[in-house]
Amino acid sequence: MMFYQGSRFWLALGAVGGASSVLLGAYGAHGLEDVFSEVPRKRTAYGNAVDYQMIHSLLLVVLGFFGARNGPGSRIFFFNASLIVLSILLFSGSIYVWVFGGGDWLRKLTPVGGVGFVLSWLLLAFQVRVSNEK
Repeated sequence: MMFYQGSRFWLALGAVGGASSVLLGAYGAHGLEDVFSEVPRKRTAYGNAVDYQMIHSLLLVVLGFFGARNGPGSRIFFFNASLIVLSILLFSGSIYVWVFGGGDWLRKLTPVGGVGFVLSWLLLAFQVRVSNEK
């Protein structure tokens, strides 16, 4: 399968996001026991951050394959892939920084990332519909 430059970028970014979520998950399971024993709710938040990062990294990979089918120049494709990356940074990133000692104010960014995730899934549904109409 031939991939366009933009598709390759999002595929690679999704793969790196998936790999880093595995590493962060392993670190959370083996290296953050002291943090989690001090504030137990950080364990749940951290687990959610890792899970959502993995799921949405896989979504980037799906978009990369989807973009390969639809060719270069799709603004919706580029916007959606960018939205997913931004949402991962806001949702998972804010939790990671909070767990590693950042201020409580960071948790206010998490729901913004969650809304971005919802919008990206809806945008994918829109992309599928539009591509079927061509």
